[in-house]
Amino acid sequence: MRRQFVRLALVASVALAGAAPSLAGNLIATDGVANWQGAYVGIHGGAGLGTAGTLSTGGTLYGAHGGINMQSNQLIAGLEADYDQSDIKNLSSTESFKQSWMATGRGRGGIAFGNNLAYGTLGVAMTDTNYTNVNSTNLLKFGAVYGGGLETMAMPNVVLRGEFLHYEFGPGSYLDSLGATKSLDTKSNVFRFGIAYKF
Repeated sequence: MRRQFVRLALVASVALAGAAPSLAGNLIATDGVANWQGAYVGIHGGAGLGTAGTLSTGGTLYGAHGGINMQSNQLIAGLEADYDQSDIKNLSSTESFKQSWMATGRGRGGIAFGNNLAYGTLGVAMTDTNYTNVNSTNLLKFGAVYGGGLETMAMPNVVLRGEFLHYEFGPGSYLDSLGATKSLDTKSNVFRFGIAYKF
């Protein structure tokens, strides 16, 4: 399943780049680079795989993102925030773990070529978790997130994207079936597709 997930990410990125010239041939400025300067808001959806301690987790998610870009020729820098409703979880007859939502605040930096933007991103993240094993524990966790992606300006003010994000949250204390504490760290690998309006 993990291999299929990685293959999906690679195929989507290549397809996005290949479609770019036909979708946005009139958007490229005279210096050969589209205008990425300014604010944007958008929506996205995707899927994730991860772990919570020794438990394997997986599921879908959807949400919204917004940010601002600054541009100097081909170089792009910016800030972005996002929020996702999440169904990433593990369910079994004895124990379950779920991330009900995730949010991030990130910096972005990249290089524009034609009407495309390849970027890397790094920032902070938070997630709301629940672990149930007879007892039930809700815990808000904070951590780090990093990744990268490819955006394409498909038409004036419309931006398509595909991106990969890795979330990493440190150990948290949850109640086990005997009422003692159990430490679970949480990691998630997420691939998302999105569309945004650039102001």
